Amino acid sequence: MMNQFGLVRNQADPESINFDDWQEFEKSVLKDQEIHSIKRSQPTRVLSSVVFRLLRKSGRLIGMKPPYDLPVKSKYAIRFAILGGLSFSRCPDFILKGAKAAYLYDATQPWVTVDAVTRFIEDTGISVLFVSHPTFCQRLQPRLKGCRVYYVPEAVDPNEYLNDEVKTIDLLSFGRVLKSYQNDLLTGLPPEVKFQHGYVKNRSDLKKAMGSARIIINFPRSLTDENMDVDMLTMRYLQSMASKALLLGRCPSILKDLFGYDPVIAADFSNPSQQVQSILSDFSTYQELIEKNYQTLIAGHTFWHRWLEIKKILNDE
Repeated sequence: MMNQFGLVRNQADPESINFDDWQEFEKSVLKDQEIHSIKRSQPTRVLSSVVFRLLRKSGRLIGMKPPYDLPVKSKYAIRFAILGGLSFSRCPDFILKGAKAAYLYDATQPWVTVDAVTRFIEDTGISVLFVSHPTFCQRLQPRLKGCRVYYVPEAVDPNEYLNDEVKTIDLLSFGRVLKSYQNDLLTGLPPEVKFQHGYVKNRSDLKKAMGSARIIINFPRSLTDENMDVDMLTMRYLQSMASKALLLGRCPSILKDLFGYDPVIAADFSNPSQQVQSILSDFSTYQELIEKNYQTLIAGHTFWHRWLEIKKILNDE
């Protein structure tokens, strides 16, 4: 009897800064007892990637239409992969024929182009693609004739985060920053305000810092990167909520649509340091919003909720 669902495990690029995010999603999917984990040995993964490249190269030379896979059918009715980029090494089981689906993070420039996504989807034979923003659907669906594209927002697993830590950090900033805003905080905040900023070296330290923070700065990449034209919801917003921190910055429109309200305290760009001090001086008044954000998150915006949505679509295809 053919197994219904197989999750193609991403075993490539464990050093990537986002690898733990992908693993968090996979762990949530694997809570479904109908899901079978597909893990291959390193030699098998390498061989699959080499064979894929050879099939693609020779196929293009002789005019053979994609997908470029082996004439061997998978034992799974549907295989699903969580992709942090367009590398076949992240979905080596797609070398076999059969129904293939994928969730692709960051399906836009500067990470990937529409042309690159189109080629990869066609070459691998993915027939159902999930992306994290409706704009990506609008850009990709007209190009992908043999593939259906669906919008499924990003999420987190709240159980993976620390939300009962003693709050020893007043303000936390990490990763991408809005330089003018950050500089004002660095020069304007008094020493008694514990402001942690800069690079966090590993996942464990990041979770500890987020769990220990009262306020976490969150800006969409469209505000911090002039090359980004999509107002994306990033995991940082949801990770901050899971850590029961107050979000300060700017709310992406899709986050407001998802939650039905604005869960972010809008940054005062005219006097950032004064705003932070004002919030800290009366922080207890923000506890209701912090708890509302957390409860809204766990009620409908976890990786488990996203998987149930994806699974329903796959079953209906």
